[in-house]
Amino acid sequence: MKEVHGVCKEIQVDSPQIQTSGTVYKLNSPFTIKIPILKIHSGDENRDSHIMEILGYPDIPEIIVVVESAEAVGETYLIRGKLSIHGFTRDFQSSGKVEPNGVGQIRIFGKVNIQFSDFNLERPSLLFIKTKEQIEIGYDFLIKI
Repeated sequence: MKEVHGVCKEIQVDSPQIQTSGTVYKLNSPFTIKIPILKIHSGDENRDSHIMEILGYPDIPEIIVVVESAEAVGETYLIRGKLSIHGFTRDFQSSGKVEPNGVGQIRIFGKVNIQFSDFNLERPSLLFIKTKEQIEIGYDFLIKI
């Protein structure tokens, strides 16, 4: 089955309170990331339109992520929080990496796996073949500290 990538380059991020000690980072308080559904693009306008409909746009204009904690585990971080899609909020956890990216900025990247059914989402289909239930969401953020 074909793999499809949707990308959103225009997000809103609260200013996270991150404490640094060398190359170790500590999140002092939760922060929110808002992903506007209208700004998610896969390179196919018809597919994007259908995905927007599945995600509840325009009634629900964004996906909301609340990052509640990030705990160092070896060379990675266990990131936990809440993910809100289509009006449903679920806990999530992800193994992510954090690395310095110039002065006063860090890069946070990793993956979160969810399922369409976790958020009561219709699975898209093509020629009567449904997509797989699991969705892998990759993230890659540059955050000022």
